[in-house]
Amino acid sequence: MKTGVIVLAHGSKVKSGNEGLFKVAEMLRAMGKWDMVDPCFLQLAQPRFTDVVKNTVEKGAKRIVVMPLLLFSGNHVIKDIPDEIEGEKKKYPEVEFFYASSLGADERIAQIAADRIDEAMNY
Repeated sequence: MKTGVIVLAHGSKVKSGNEGLFKVAEMLRAMGKWDMVDPCFLQLAQPRFTDVVKNTVEKGAKRIVVMPLLLFSGNHVIKDIPDEIEGEKKKYPEVEFFYASSLGADERIAQIAADRIDEAMNY
């Protein structure tokens, strides 16, 4: 059964603010763990969530994992994204949807932050 991963970010009007999502999606794709990995945005940028779901289903996915590439559980994570997923479930009842947790407070995030702090101080 084909599995598609949709990596979802907020989106920005500033193009350079969206580039990181495409890079992360490519890194995930390179891991070779899922049949397809595609990026999308909740708002302000393209491609949009509904378009990527449609394309993922058309490529044969029967399972879709939505991975919010958002740091903490704010309104988008708690309400907006689940609402979007519910709408897609109605359109594609033959597809099983999974909703991954946001990145959250995690030791690995703290380590990345520590690395960036050290870089700023030229350690």
